[in-house]
Amino acid sequence: MTIKYALTRSEIVRFFFYGLVRSRKFLARILRFPIFLGVAVLATDLAVSRKLTVRDGVESFAWMIAVFLVMVLLVFIRAKTDERTLIVSQEGISTQIGSHGLQLPWNNVVESADMGRYVLLVRSNGNSFFIPSRAFSGPVERAEFLREIGRWREAK
Repeated sequence: MTIKYALTRSEIVRFFFYGLVRSRKFLARILRFPIFLGVAVLATDLAVSRKLTVRDGVESFAWMIAVFLVMVLLVFIRAKTDERTLIVSQEGISTQIGSHGLQLPWNNVVESADMGRYVLLVRSNGNSFFIPSRAFSGPVERAEFLREIGRWREAK
């Protein structure tokens, strides 16, 4: 099945936050790095001073928030807003934006979910596809898309 769509930067950031709220797997993938960094800051403080203070906890939390905000900024900056061609088949996902292409087997997709206003496909590295409902000719094509993806992911 082949679909074409384009997203604006604001849509991508809005869908990113919407995905965080609606998908635990997506949330876990995104928060793993800020949490890892926060724990590393605490471990460093513990190794240096041999005891942790409230200040150390606040500093660790501040680092987590800062890293998360940088990640959101990078999502905004690196957002691909040109028209995307997305082909899904039994072998996986093939996507093309301008001269940039990617072949992705189904075992690299950790989640596919119907999020109402869009379809979310989460890659194992945390990168995601946000496919808006307008990319489909109608609800029947969208439902078929989700059914086929589910079937192919289960068969991987």
